[in-house]
Amino acid sequence: MFKFFDKKIKSHKKGNTMSETLIALTIVGVVFTISMGTMVADVNRNQTVERLKKIYASLADTFNASSIINGNPKYWNISDGLSDYNSYEFFTSYLKPSLVILRDCKTSTQEDCNYIFKEMDGTEKSLNDSWARFYLNDGTFVALQTNGNDKYKVIYFYVDINGKKRLNVVARDIFIFEYWIENAEHPEYEGKLLPFGHQYSREQLISADDKNNCNVKTNGNYCSALIMKDNWQILQGYPWAQARYVVK
Repeated sequence: MFKFFDKKIKSHKKGNTMSETLIALTIVGVVFTISMGTMVADVNRNQTVERLKKIYASLADTFNASSIINGNPKYWNISDGLSDYNSYEFFTSYLKPSLVILRDCKTSTQEDCNYIFKEMDGTEKSLNDSWARFYLNDGTFVALQTNGNDKYKVIYFYVDINGKKRLNVVARDIFIFEYWIENAEHPEYEGKLLPFGHQYSREQLISADDKNNCNVKTNGNYCSALIMKDNWQILQGYPWAQARYVVK
């Protein structure tokens, strides 16, 4: 009998102490937090890419629809140089009829049509009145600017995939595209909606050698090109691939 109780007492002593239990729970909590953080980051990356693909497809389809109505974009009426008239006139003539617009800001810089944002390196920027700007029905903010001379004509686009909601940072929820009407040096670009920086290799895009590259030390203007080169994915080397935030 005494041996029986002796065994039971020894068995009881083998149980976890309070400190051991707390340590175990802490480890489980850390693992859970890391796992949840990874899951949230994955969701955010996927959501960002899907929204970016959607607006890219929408703008590309708009140009295609307009070319059916107005003919080859190379012969569209687009003035040389920069001005609010050029940008807005181009928008109303060639793009607006094929888009579902929630709000047409024209070239206004007042109230919610005023657009202030940050580049990836933290530099604060704003779009001046040479940019035509509008909101699509899903809340996406788009600004466009025409530019050119006797050798090239191009339309630049700033696209914020969640409008004025956070974060309003280039390479996170703001991306840049260009559509070439005419390009004497690279006629292969003509009639195409391309990500800004598309002409560079992946290795070049992720370096810090160019202020526009997709690197934490740069402004991030070429990050849309990196995503598209990576087959519409945010992969290793993208400067905020592990960032935890929610694009609402």
